[in-house]
Amino acid sequence: MDRTSLIKDSTVSLPTAKMFLWIYELADLLPQRRIAMSLPMVLMRGIRAVFQGKTRHYYKLFSARAPSTAYTDPLRTSCFAMNHRWLMFRFSEQNGSRLCGYAIAICFLSVSFLWAESPQDQPDNALEKRLRADVTWLAAPEREGRGPGTKGIRDASTWISRQFDAIGLDSIDGVREQSFVMTLEATLPKKQANHAEIVKVAEDGRQEVSLPLKLGETFTPLAVGGSGVFDLPLVFAGYGITAPKQEYDDYEPLGKSAASKAVIVLRQEPQKENPHSVFNGNQATQHAALVRKIANASEHEAGAVVFCNDASATEPDALMDFRRAGGGENGRSMPVLQVSRSVVADVIKRATGVPVATLEAEIDRSLKPKSQVLAGWRIKGEVTIQRQQTDAENIVGVIPGVGFADGEIGGPDMVVLGAHYDHLGYGDSNSLAPGTRAIHHGADDNASGTATLLEVARQLQAEGPFPRTIVFIAFAGEERGLLGSGYYTANPLLPLKRTAAMVNLDMVGRLVDDKVIVHGTGTGTGFDTLVDTFTSQAGFGVAKEPGGFGPSDHSSFYARKIPVLHLFTGSHTDYHRPTDTADKVNYAGMARISLLVANVVRELATAIEPPAYLEVASKPFMGGGGDRPYFGSIPDFAKPGGGYAITGVSKKSPAAEAGLEGGDVIVRLGESAIAGLEDFDSALRKHKAGETVPVVVRRDGRDVTLQVTLGDPR
Repeated sequence: MDRTSLIKDSTVSLPTAKMFLWIYELADLLPQRRIAMSLPMVLMRGIRAVFQGKTRHYYKLFSARAPSTAYTDPLRTSCFAMNHRWLMFRFSEQNGSRLCGYAIAICFLSVSFLWAESPQDQPDNALEKRLRADVTWLAAPEREGRGPGTKGIRDASTWISRQFDAIGLDSIDGVREQSFVMTLEATLPKKQANHAEIVKVAEDGRQEVSLPLKLGETFTPLAVGGSGVFDLPLVFAGYGITAPKQEYDDYEPLGKSAASKAVIVLRQEPQKENPHSVFNGNQATQHAALVRKIANASEHEAGAVVFCNDASATEPDALMDFRRAGGGENGRSMPVLQVSRSVVADVIKRATGVPVATLEAEIDRSLKPKSQVLAGWRIKGEVTIQRQQTDAENIVGVIPGVGFADGEIGGPDMVVLGAHYDHLGYGDSNSLAPGTRAIHHGADDNASGTATLLEVARQLQAEGPFPRTIVFIAFAGEERGLLGSGYYTANPLLPLKRTAAMVNLDMVGRLVDDKVIVHGTGTGTGFDTLVDTFTSQAGFGVAKEPGGFGPSDHSSFYARKIPVLHLFTGSHTDYHRPTDTADKVNYAGMARISLLVANVVRELATAIEPPAYLEVASKPFMGGGGDRPYFGSIPDFAKPGGGYAITGVSKKSPAAEAGLEGGDVIVRLGESAIAGLEDFDSALRKHKAGETVPVVVRRDGRDVTLQVTLGDPR
């Protein structure tokens, strides 16, 4: 088409077209200076959208000021052009020439306004003050570390809900707080049955010997175990260790005899006084851990575990603290007890004729197990462990979407932005200050993410609506194993199939050297370019991790095949310690990150084409460590007990290649029965890379056996 035809087919004059083509470029360049979209920018992009159509022929006469790329063109066709023109500029389709002067004036005023109000130019601007106030409130001592079941986290839940109200976010069908039940630490009730005795039963069924046990003096249940009535034969299982690398297995002499028995297990490891021992002498290996011994007993299908202090104990009859082996969050059903050494020594001497100290010495000398059945001896009784439960709430709010003009979209029409607001309370098994009962303030983890979530909600609510709905979720229960996000994805308030992407904020308050870490860049089409573009505009360096699985709430969404991004500013020495306090947060950095996140979420909410899910070969979800072979499963922490439940498998992992799927529950690995994650980890360490191991999974109510060839440790 020639120049005359171009001018003839257009509805505005050539000088006006030049002006608006300049506006067209300016509207894309300005965000590099002013990250947050404001009303003037909305006006400019709306004007640009209207006149883009009127000057479409003139555009061919001028070269663009900014080079066109695969990403800048989608930027121009998304943003606010499609959904704001019908609100403000539809009438100008018929009156464009008359309004040109007004539009130009608005745009010039917009430019001056945008440059004048940049928050980066102000050392302690309103944005930073809001973030500081929010983090300080969430991390205050009155919040009690936002631990599950505390008044502090209930106050935090109410406060976040009110913040969502004040911001103007809609609820979802009247639901602001999505409640679910969490199990807290176990307690040993004083007024309920906890009793046990060890008896000797003759061949004719007569009870020949009875050794009653006294709660708190000669025996104690442990919180890691289950409740119920028991009456089980006793076997002596040495140290309860199966260690292929050390060529030592206490269960080998028992064969199948340990199944459905109460196994007496000595604490610690053999050869503690031998510095050259394969068990590292007085430097304990992984096999000394109580949880490893319990898992090993479970793998051998024991009915109960009875711990006994070994010969190295300075107080042989001292009993462990009720929670010494853990709080029982994994939902084990078999009882776990400790019985005083003097009682156990009496039983073993009566049953075998050999003192337990002699058996220990023989094991130390030869490194050969001395495990054996204690014929006729049984332990019976009842354990009652009270599992305190508490209600927890995910807080939800939405900016409803308005759709795209002219029906230009189908498929996912929703973006989720999430951050967890819970923390460790006064310290729990996840604390890196063990033995310390003190408020773990959790300023960076994750008051910073929660405050940023609120700030992005404020920004986008002021600018919206957008073509896609934006869902804001403050998750509970993350520190206990992604419980809140796991519950939401299993019980979504809006259909998950509508979700185009999920963006997660966890520990974004310690920005150092202008570097942000973004996980999930390989989980959706266009994510690499999206992250590069906006981090560069904001002046950040970026470390990208393509995988979508990791120890935060985005994993729950990626397991449902939803593209995810997770922002993080890095770990530090205050992580999971009482010293993670509000005064150590980089609020200027948080302010910049909130603007970055607003840009990313806005783009996801306005881009015509949603990102497509991509499967990524992720790093192991659980730390490997040592020589444990690679399997490639993703745990489902919301389903403890009854086996090891998984939400998915990593791409090209041994588990994936063998055919394991999300929703499977692993109940056996090789010869080991699996009751939970700890059992699985213990069983896996008994095999080597390259081995092909039968794995039994429970799938749709039936057992399926798959052959998994284990990979090299990672």
